[in-house]
Amino acid sequence: MPNNIAVLSDELDKTEKENHAIVDTHRHPIGPKLAAKMADAGLYDPKAAFPQATDNDLMCYREFFDLDFAMPKQREEGVTLSLASNGGEVEWFARDMLQVSTVDALKFLNDEYLEIRDRYPGEFALMANVHALEESCRPIVEEMITKGGAKAIAVACSYGDGPDRIYLDSPKAEWLWEFAEANGIVVHIHPPMLSVRHEVLMQYRLNEAVGRPFDSTVNGARMIASGVFDRHSKLHVLIVHMGGELPSVLGRLEFNWHLNYNGIANPPAGRPYTNKRPPSEYFKTNILVDCMGFNPIGLRAAVEMCGADRVVFGSDYGPIPYGVKEHVQIVEDVLPNLAQRQLVFRKTSNRVFRLGLAALEIATSSGSRV
Repeated sequence: MPNNIAVLSDELDKTEKENHAIVDTHRHPIGPKLAAKMADAGLYDPKAAFPQATDNDLMCYREFFDLDFAMPKQREEGVTLSLASNGGEVEWFARDMLQVSTVDALKFLNDEYLEIRDRYPGEFALMANVHALEESCRPIVEEMITKGGAKAIAVACSYGDGPDRIYLDSPKAEWLWEFAEANGIVVHIHPPMLSVRHEVLMQYRLNEAVGRPFDSTVNGARMIASGVFDRHSKLHVLIVHMGGELPSVLGRLEFNWHLNYNGIANPPAGRPYTNKRPPSEYFKTNILVDCMGFNPIGLRAAVEMCGADRVVFGSDYGPIPYGVKEHVQIVEDVLPNLAQRQLVFRKTSNRVFRLGLAALEIATSSGSRV
């Protein structure tokens, strides 16, 4: 009898640990080679105390540059696997920091990520970083997926600046949507370092708090309105930061779509909505969001907008020096149902990124905490 009790106890402990495993879909690790390049570019001083900041709102924390320091904290707070990306910064890395071609910057970033994955076995899955508007990147993406085992494609939601800023409704991004849809791979969309109208947001960290989510909002709305998801009905994208402000403006997108330019003679070229379904429907079929936002109100809105099965865990840990346990607590507070929490913490990520984590699909008995 005691042996049976011990076996049962071990099984319960195992199940409980597995039920609290977390897949973090929003992680930006920096390896030693990239950290050295950033120091050489004057973006931070490795000999000075952390935290540090630059005029362009680059916040430098030890958690970002010192993985040996960050990883134990990440593990303690429940993350068992992170999906790593820096796709939102490819243009900046290539042009301003590395000062090389986009293709050469991607090779550098992807090689760095392969080294990070090998340095921490089983703790990182990778995304293929890419410049969405440059089809010349395609061979790098293909290699990262076929040989590097990348589970997603990571891009920025906009490129360029001022009147030359281009979003992902551009015809230049069509190659990416065709490739992702054909290969059944999720595209992870992250705002660039300097958001739209960043020039008026360099106080109070508003480029980070307001500008970047707004950039994602503009891009998400443009992708819907331009018919990207009608042309690519099987395409799946993940918009970080709870989808930006999309939950709060969704109603406005809906009535604008219904009104469109109906009855208006000679509407301006290129401005009418071309999507075939109400904007809200694409969040049920094509768009996922993560929970990164430090706000239970925002998470409730994201869940209502997408459904609990299309919201995934994301912490932005590294650039943000905390956030794992804070986001875990918000998810637990907002979603009292255990099955829904499991979807957010790992099950949806396991499915859509095809992570193959069979152990995470253990069914929870009806007697478990809900």
